[in-house]
Amino acid sequence: MAAGFVDFEITWRAEVFDGAPQASAAGDFGTVGINFRARKPGSQMLSVP
Repeated sequence: MAAGFVDFEITWRAEVFDGAPQASAAGDFGTVGINFRARKPGSQMLSVP
């Protein structure tokens, strides 16, 4: 996966512009809100100096 992340998961998804004045414009572009989580593999962890 891009940027070296593994175990990418979308944990929440919603149409966050429902009921907002710009809902129709956002809907035209398929805009949704998401929460996601992912992690870097252990072998790629960066050390902090």
